[in-house]
Amino acid sequence: MHKLEHNGRWVFAKGVFAKGVFANGVFAKRLSARAVAVASAGVVSSLALAGSVAPGMAFAARSAPARPAAAAADPASACQLGNGVKHVIQLVFDNVHFFRDNPNVPSDLQLMPSLLQFFQNNGTWMSNNHTPLIAHTADDILTTLTGLYGDRQGMPISNGYRTFNPNGTTDPAGSFAYWTDPVFDTARPAPTAGHDTNPSMVYAAQPPATAKNPPPPTTITPAPWVPYTRAGCNVGEVATANQELENTAVDLPKVFGPNSAEVAQMNADGDSFKDAEVADYVGIGVHCAPDSQFCSSAQGVKFGQTSPSPTATSDLLPNEPGGYSGFQALFGHRYVAPQLGAGTPDISHNGFAVTNAAGNLVDLNGNQINGAFLSNHPGFPGFGPINASQTLAYMSDMLESGVPVVNGYISDVHGNESIPGLSACAGLKSAAPLGPGSACYIAQAQYYNQAFAQFFARLAADGITPQNSLFEISADEGDHVAGANVGRAIEPTPANCDGATVSGTTVTPDVLCTYPPGTFGELGGNLPGLLATQAGNTTPFTLQSDSAPEFYVTGNPGPTDPAVRKLEHDTAGLTNANPYTGTTQPITNYVADPTEMAILHMVNADPARTPTFALFAKPDYFLSSGPASCPAAGCVSVNPQFAYNHGDYAAEINTTFLGIAGPGVKNLGVDGAQPADGPNSAGPNSGQVTVPDSNTPGTWIDETDIRPTVLYLAGLRDDYQSDGRVITQILTDPNSALSQPGVAALGACYKQLNSSVGQFGTDTLIASTAGIESNASGDSTFLHTDHVLSTLEGSRDHLAATIKDGLEAAAFGNVPIHGIASQLTECQDLLGAAQAQASHS
Repeated sequence: MHKLEHNGRWVFAKGVFAKGVFANGVFAKRLSARAVAVASAGVVSSLALAGSVAPGMAFAARSAPARPAAAAADPASACQLGNGVKHVIQLVFDNVHFFRDNPNVPSDLQLMPSLLQFFQNNGTWMSNNHTPLIAHTADDILTTLTGLYGDRQGMPISNGYRTFNPNGTTDPAGSFAYWTDPVFDTARPAPTAGHDTNPSMVYAAQPPATAKNPPPPTTITPAPWVPYTRAGCNVGEVATANQELENTAVDLPKVFGPNSAEVAQMNADGDSFKDAEVADYVGIGVHCAPDSQFCSSAQGVKFGQTSPSPTATSDLLPNEPGGYSGFQALFGHRYVAPQLGAGTPDISHNGFAVTNAAGNLVDLNGNQINGAFLSNHPGFPGFGPINASQTLAYMSDMLESGVPVVNGYISDVHGNESIPGLSACAGLKSAAPLGPGSACYIAQAQYYNQAFAQFFARLAADGITPQNSLFEISADEGDHVAGANVGRAIEPTPANCDGATVSGTTVTPDVLCTYPPGTFGELGGNLPGLLATQAGNTTPFTLQSDSAPEFYVTGNPGPTDPAVRKLEHDTAGLTNANPYTGTTQPITNYVADPTEMAILHMVNADPARTPTFALFAKPDYFLSSGPASCPAAGCVSVNPQFAYNHGDYAAEINTTFLGIAGPGVKNLGVDGAQPADGPNSAGPNSGQVTVPDSNTPGTWIDETDIRPTVLYLAGLRDDYQSDGRVITQILTDPNSALSQPGVAALGACYKQLNSSVGQFGTDTLIASTAGIESNASGDSTFLHTDHVLSTLEGSRDHLAATIKDGLEAAAFGNVPIHGIASQLTECQDLLGAAQAQASHS
């Protein structure tokens, strides 16, 4: 499901009220979008853009006639990767699960056997991968892309966050903005005077909360594509996070210039949602190597012009370590598509269609790729509904056209994606949540399975195989399924429904599951109303709505302020009758103040973004702002629009997967638990199991480890220290330093120490919650707990830095690690100290 505060991108929506961003006077979102924030009068005026909006002028001319696909391809030899790697193909799913949600129904990925078998037969499928906190699309994808936790790459909170203003109020901001943008302030009708304008992707070389000299919030995080372009490789982006344009409001003037033809087109478009500009310029991009023909040869007729002109822009990274000049990029379907063959009818490559008779790009099933909400307007189909057939077609086109490194994002199968030709989904609302094993859910999984079979066959015909290319796939996060399930008070019908059977690579619908109205959907709660009616607390605050919401108390008081402490107590005491458990229960699982948030890597270098405190609710709930009152039915109700919750802390949310195949990767099949044996949303204890208590087997990794492992295999390295480690357990031939006795054990302990959901983070979160909820005289228990946690945090960050330094030097410099035994002992001692603090809570 593509939901603004859950896993969706910011969006200005058409006539749909939901959790989200202020647009045209309402809080709204596009149900079919992991969405795009578009221009509004407030944002445009705050950027001092000139020009009035005139209807009927959205699109004056398409690009100039294009050369056939691959005609302008750069020589393959220009891309200098190591270890026999010629291509790098990286994919990230939105909330697609390896483990089953309903124990009787094959998991999302079991229903895509063409994908699973490719990795299991050619490489390793790791089922014990983990998210950071909080577990949302922005934080998780950016952690995977950079190898940095959110405290260092700038996006630790959600798909949105809030920033404190000088007057103590807050403005909302969006996490999806181009890499070099300032804070994407979405306040309406205009940002507050003195609002935060620091870099959106604010960087810290060390964890900012414990740095000896706190880093200024003025540096942009190093960009993920840089090692590749410096090595002579063009890098393609399909709907990934912040590496291509994300919105029209800020990104178009930032990247193209305030007086550009692209901004003129946006200003002339009478559509307040700017659908044409989203289709033309958002979601697709290519970062080019120096002197690459892919960028230098690109031309098109721009808005308001009559003759072709260059469409590439300078790829500017003002804070990149070592400098970054002389590079170009292409942004948007309108400018990238001609370099892939658009403009020439009926192109095919090895029998696979690239364009149709009209000369427009098609997906793997031959459907023209159109912009969202547009009719016969070729363009980016939107972040939310972009399906496997579309993303994989874009990536194939790029790989066949001189772009050897490609990154792609694919929507999940948990909401109706309105895929053409799927009769099982006819009549359902767009993006309506689909229960595991239901008819549309099964049909979409079958469609994805077919798309992956076609993708791998097409690449094999191109000579792109695991023998010469790296393939990597993961998901941003898992989900807690809020609704009927096996072993809960309400179950799907009929009993023991399985949805489908899988044989080889064939998926066949079987006993479909149904979810009667009122039995499938999150428990939407109005927090101000709950606090006012249950506790009489009307302390003013703003909220980042979520299953793990962040509180920003007006005036930005400190953690010991009496009003803050009372608000924390009252929030922790809220209760509700949960229909899925059949009990009245506390809504809260955990609470974290700034000290604990820093331990969890949720405090970045920009102090204006630090919440007053964070609540981790039971994951059936999604908590939002509302009036300080409740209707007769109460402040909590089943919301059937959304059912797949994340952001929160629960094993089924924070445990995900990594598939990797290619030169240098062992063929281990599955490293870890099988789909039926991992954490899920079923049973009476649904959503209440921590990651350590899930006891999931397999090599324990988290999303920071993906980046350094892929770079190591490709013979490249970053120019900054990663928070991850190279996963030595999957390497066919690790270097001598990584092969030292004790290195794997040290890496494993480091993960439990530094990961947000490892043993240390889990135990300190438990201790933090107990301290915050305590009522000792003089608040002595809270103050003592906070002091202990602060001390543990400092010790953890100091040791983690030492271990990271050693592991990185071993991986990328083949430098032996000295003092492994002593570091391992110190690591285990810190884990023990955190566990002791939790057990005494």
